[in-house]
Amino acid sequence: MSGKTWYFTNEAAIALDLTAKKLRELYRLGMFKVGYHVRDVSPPNSKRPTLQFHVERCSKQLETPPEKRKQY
Repeated sequence: MSGKTWYFTNEAAIALDLTAKKLRELYRLGMFKVGYHVRDVSPPNSKRPTLQFHVERCSKQLETPPEKRKQY
């Protein structure tokens, strides 16, 4: 991947070796902290979020053993 740090869901899923569906599911389950691991870049008053994931931070979160992981 290039020098950027934030990726849209499909790009982040590829980088993390997950499906986009699984990445969204983990987000909904509280695996990632909003503003640190994931951010919503959708326009104001949008009905659906447009998510971007910080791949490096998400990767570290996924590598952390489940018993030591924080839930957000």
